[in-house]
Amino acid sequence: MGYDFLPNGDMLVTEKSGTLYRVTSSGAQEKIEGLPTVVDKGQGGLLDVELHPKFDENQVVYLSYSKQHPQDTDLATTAIFRAKLVGNRLTEGKDIFVAAPYAKTRHHYGSRLEFDKNGYLFFSVGDRGNQNENPQNLNSDCGKIHRINDDGSIPSDNPFVNTAGARPSIFSYGHRNPQGVAMNPATGAIWTHEHGPRGGDEINISESGKNYGWPVISYGINYNGTTFTNLTAKEGMEQPITYWVPSIAPCGMAFVKGNRYPSWSGSLLVGSLRFKYLNLCKIENNKSGFSRTTNEKYWSCAQRRSWERWLHLRGGRRPRICV
Repeated sequence: MGYDFLPNGDMLVTEKSGTLYRVTSSGAQEKIEGLPTVVDKGQGGLLDVELHPKFDENQVVYLSYSKQHPQDTDLATTAIFRAKLVGNRLTEGKDIFVAAPYAKTRHHYGSRLEFDKNGYLFFSVGDRGNQNENPQNLNSDCGKIHRINDDGSIPSDNPFVNTAGARPSIFSYGHRNPQGVAMNPATGAIWTHEHGPRGGDEINISESGKNYGWPVISYGINYNGTTFTNLTAKEGMEQPITYWVPSIAPCGMAFVKGNRYPSWSGSLLVGSLRFKYLNLCKIENNKSGFSRTTNEKYWSCAQRRSWERWLHLRGGRRPRICV
């Protein structure tokens, strides 16, 4: 699920099955018409939604979704759809990006959308479960962070735009399945988090042309306990800002802004699907170009008891709790 706020305070909320809702300030749910057809299987479906930075002027909305191959129903991929919101209908809709190659798998679509301060649209495409082929190959869109102009065209200074055989929208590569993409309001940099394997969830700052190592380097192992690499570092590959072992299964992420939580201002919130808490990442030294995070966990009393039992069985330490 993804959501974004309209200027009048209403929300646009995606539903995996393929429905986009307008949720009004009174709580009413109104269906939006004119959406593309989605592949609602596995991790696929209608995924994220993002307003154009100048939505007040142009009413443009972006959706990410899993798209079926036009000639082969067994194949699907990640696509970005651009349209105008007129009342409760999307008009002039078209795909402005369709990831290649399509795949038979139904997971690791990536899909998060985020504009930066310069009006470029960043988004993630996961490795589609083909870690040995896609993330390190520049001729594949999968396992990458992409950057495009708001109309889908390619920025002239994208890092691989003049590299023979490379996909020109690629901004960074060597990613597994980035399901969180957020702009740091203090620096304008694009931060991402990787949904890792068994261990090795990561937070990274996506930089032009950089290789983030998957699956050559990782702090994780396979789900069945076997290893796929013995390396956690290699020359030419970026280290994460922070990582989690065991995996927390990161979901959404957002930088804290505004005055409601002054002690958290500028920090990063990351959700945990596995343990059902919010992880507060406190960031230091942003302005020097080096970033380091410290992690604190916030959850309910019931979640606290479950986590403490889990830690007790593994000899772990109690996290900081906010109830």
